[in-house]
Amino acid sequence: MKIISFAWTTPALIAGAKTCTRRDWKPEYAIRFHKGDICLAYDKQPRFKGKPVAKIRLTVDPVFESTKLAPDSDYAAEGFAWLKAHDIKVIGKYEVDMLWKVWRMGDFDKWVVRFELLEVL
Repeated sequence: MKIISFAWTTPALIAGAKTCTRRDWKPEYAIRFHKGDICLAYDKQPRFKGKPVAKIRLTVDPVFESTKLAPDSDYAAEGFAWLKAHDIKVIGKYEVDMLWKVWRMGDFDKWVVRFELLEVL
């Protein structure tokens, strides 16, 4: 089964508030993912001792697009609204709102993966 790790946004995923993620995947890796695929969601990469926390199903094929094109609704879909509401203010080296602003003002090409939560493990 394919896996996707969520790291800092894992709490939003488990709460059912995260339904979208953006990835710096290579094209040859991204094309292995398709609408309907069921994937294991990990709290961090297995090589860093990550563990499966949920099962998700991709709702569309991943799409390669600029972060400038992210719709406003993706702020919530990325889990940012949930994280902020639950006092989780930092994702990696950025505050939640700053990361969103960097994405929207920048021009970073990423794979957009949309999914639904099937089961929390």
